[in-house]
Amino acid sequence: MKKLFMIIMLAVAGNMAAQGQTSAGTAKKATEVVADVRKRYAEAKERQKFRKKAELPPNETVVTSDYMAAGAGPVKDVTHYYYSGDFDEDLGREVYSVEFMSRKYNVGAIEYYQEFLFDGEESLIFYFEKSGTNETRYYWGKDGLAKEDVKGERLMDEVFASRLSYELKNAFHLLMNREF
Repeated sequence: MKKLFMIIMLAVAGNMAAQGQTSAGTAKKATEVVADVRKRYAEAKERQKFRKKAELPPNETVVTSDYMAAGAGPVKDVTHYYYSGDFDEDLGREVYSVEFMSRKYNVGAIEYYQEFLFDGEESLIFYFEKSGTNETRYYWGKDGLAKEDVKGERLMDEVFASRLSYELKNAFHLLMNREF
């Protein structure tokens, strides 16, 4: 009986040690993903500043919607798309890719601000939302969600944030990359 107890205790201890290593590895990986996202975010913001300072076209499209929402009243939704373009030989024209989006909107008297950062493949790597004192941040790496950071109340879950980015990105492509 003592042998069986010792074997079980060793197995449990070994499992706990393995989980601790996995958690430490996951935390290190999350830290690396966050550092990479912050670097890309700073680069995207710097490109926006540079283009403005150099008096170059901003590579920015702004979509503003004003409408009445039932139960909330007037809504103003402003989305800024920052993008890059590459000439596509097959199409014979410029094709645009979203790099960064910001969105400001209200629901009744409550204002929201969102940011979306994409990698070179147009995959979402960062989401930020702020309303009042509440903030939500999500960082994605190659293996999915790497880190979430919530201050106050969670404003949106990571699945909906990803879906929203996909819908806004599709709206951009319909607007900018339509074929004639």
